[in-house]
Amino acid sequence: MNKKLTNTILSAVLLMGTAAAVNAQDKTTLDLLVSKGVITRAEADKIAKDSVAITPKEKTTKSIKLIGRVQTQYENINVDEYSNGTSRSMEAKNDFIMRRMFLGMDANLGSGWSALVIADLARSSDGYLEYAYITKKLDYEFLKGAADFGYKKITFAYEEYMSASKLLTVERSLATRYFSEGNNGRRLGFAGRHTGVYWSGKIDAIGGLEYGASVTNSYNNNPTSVPQGADNSLMYAANVSYSTKIDNFAIKAGVNFAYTNGMNVAGTAGTSHQAVYGVNPYIAISAFGLDIWSDFLMAQVENGKNGYSQDAMPMGVNVAAEYKFDIGEFGKLAPAVRYSWIDTDGRGIKMSDGIRNANASTTYNAGQSVYIGLNWYIIGNDLKFQIGYEWAQLNGSASNRHAAQHSDANAVRAQMQVLF
Repeated sequence: MNKKLTNTILSAVLLMGTAAAVNAQDKTTLDLLVSKGVITRAEADKIAKDSVAITPKEKTTKSIKLIGRVQTQYENINVDEYSNGTSRSMEAKNDFIMRRMFLGMDANLGSGWSALVIADLARSSDGYLEYAYITKKLDYEFLKGAADFGYKKITFAYEEYMSASKLLTVERSLATRYFSEGNNGRRLGFAGRHTGVYWSGKIDAIGGLEYGASVTNSYNNNPTSVPQGADNSLMYAANVSYSTKIDNFAIKAGVNFAYTNGMNVAGTAGTSHQAVYGVNPYIAISAFGLDIWSDFLMAQVENGKNGYSQDAMPMGVNVAAEYKFDIGEFGKLAPAVRYSWIDTDGRGIKMSDGIRNANASTTYNAGQSVYIGLNWYIIGNDLKFQIGYEWAQLNGSASNRHAAQHSDANAVRAQMQVLF
């Protein structure tokens, strides 16, 4: 792990701890002043709210908030591949891992300006960086929203930009990972984190209508440098959605778009510009403890298959649902299911492309997966336990979708999560 980064984060934590002790003393003082009639409770609450959590270097900083997430996971993954009349079992996975260890800060500078930096200490790639961006909020009569400058996820692939702390499943789906994970000549590397400029806004005249746009680097998951072999092109994305809520029923529907004239770091012909278009409509419904979401993913990849000689049009579908049962002081239990389907249109997919940490060697054309699990919301998402089983199967080959070969994966995962 980067020693300098680790020392910086640990120093910040110690500073936060010292600040917490000071804040506790300040609260006691405010309560005493209220009891003596020197100030009102409303005045005391305002002082407490406006007080700086720690003493920042710059006097213009109004407050700094500590952000943390810990996810500990157990995984058991078995993959069998069948091709050319023979079968073999890949090396199984059976271990515990620290899935995520987030530590970050959200600084409020006032006048609508803020900055967010979050590191994932469980990930050595990408410089340990999860998010890093500056935000400016605008609130004018005809322009309301926020502009972000930096490194974050574009609005494409509904499950991908959903917070990992709120997933209905332990891991993201076969289709989502294919479109979002870094380009390796099969996966697209289309969604996910990009460095650039983002805008998200709303229109008060039409309640529930939101929109957004971004201009970013075309390659993802590289915040500070251009990866070797990457096309130096930009990606343009846009999104629009409408949501409404009536009593216990809420619905949100939208569509995301993205385009770049230069593909990611692999999978296109040489260094020439190869255009990629993507569209992602989705819908999410919540009613009486039932949550359902579904999306469709499609991309047109210029010269994306057959030795960079033909266009490819990968497509994917996700459908997920969860129903929460209230169990009183023990929180809520929620059975969850998800179905995912992917067709690469000859571009190809390995089991490791869609099932995280799976071992694989053979490339296939299409696949599907089914997930069945149980979520225990002990204290909402702040303290949550998840366990689930996923079956996945890939079939065909990149050159012949009807080839008599397939791969089967069986994955069991359990995960404990704490947010603070």
